[in-house]
Amino acid sequence: MGLFFRARTWGGEPELREPDKCTQWKFWDPAALPEDLVPYTRVAIEGIRAGRSYSETGWV
Repeated sequence: MGLFFRARTWGGEPELREPDKCTQWKFWDPAALPEDLVPYTRVAIEGIRAGRSYSETGWV
């Protein structure tokens, strides 16, 4: 299970604290996400943009 939250305000710059798990932090325009985005992350972001508070994927 993955939980996603929408930040309404932000201050500062993201800091990479787990370099063994991630190569970089970068802000992306939600309307122009990278093609190689993890599929469930794309579903969550698209749901948030559409005003949905719940999205699911991978359940059959």
